[in-house]
Amino acid sequence: MNLIYEKMYAYEERIKENISIKVQLLFTAIFLLVSVTVYLARFLDFSIKPGVAYVIVVFIVLVLMMTAISAYFNCKAFSGSEFNRMPYATKIQEYYEGQVQYNKEVEIYNASVSEDEAFTLIDPKNETEAFIGRALSACATHNALVNEKRSRLVFKAFVCCLLSCVPLVLASFIFVAYDMDTSSPRKEFSIRDRHVAAQLARLTEEVAARSASSTVTALENRTTLLEQALIHKPDETMTKPEKADAAESKPKPEPPTKPSAPLSRMTYDDASGASSRSSK
Repeated sequence: MNLIYEKMYAYEERIKENISIKVQLLFTAIFLLVSVTVYLARFLDFSIKPGVAYVIVVFIVLVLMMTAISAYFNCKAFSGSEFNRMPYATKIQEYYEGQVQYNKEVEIYNASVSEDEAFTLIDPKNETEAFIGRALSACATHNALVNEKRSRLVFKAFVCCLLSCVPLVLASFIFVAYDMDTSSPRKEFSIRDRHVAAQLARLTEEVAARSASSTVTALENRTTLLEQALIHKPDETMTKPEKADAAESKPKPEPPTKPSAPLSRMTYDDASGASSRSSK
């Protein structure tokens, strides 16, 4: 019988491990459902079709409610269960040695009393095997009851998780069919990043301030040039009339006379070689 009890105990241990694996898988499924639901809620657009958006909100609420119930049952199946375990091997060895010592004490006691008052010796091996059989039977029975309870909780959690997929699928279909995503590239607007917008506004102000300062500097330079031009222009206008007046006050020179041609001269030669010239 101990062999049968041992197999039943090991079977319940495997059932316990399988249930733990199912619980972990359900936690993963719940996390995925919540992630998709949060995405739908986060990027849901209310500006274009608010009626459709409110329908999606109703489905989102249903999904969150069902996933919350599923997580509650799954948490109860995951924790709070107590399983019976076999005693430690050292404890069983101590129990066996205690029976051997008991037989020794019984022999000493029986030697000092009559047969009517004597105690019967026990078989330590049979007693230990019987104890192990009782322990295995009690542990296997208790663990089976606990596994049945956990299985029912896991089943409820799985049903709630499966039911939450129905409104999630409907919400996702409507979300995609009506293009309710605020970050969709087909929308004429995009999500506004406040930090980026603030940086752009600050950069625009700096560019405007620099351009304004450069414009003011250019205007000042032009004004300076005009002032300098106006300062030097009257001097030129004043000097020109003075030159004209000076030219008018100066007397005109006499007109030049054409020079006349020189007169011809007759030359006479004397005997001495001197020449006497006379002009006619």
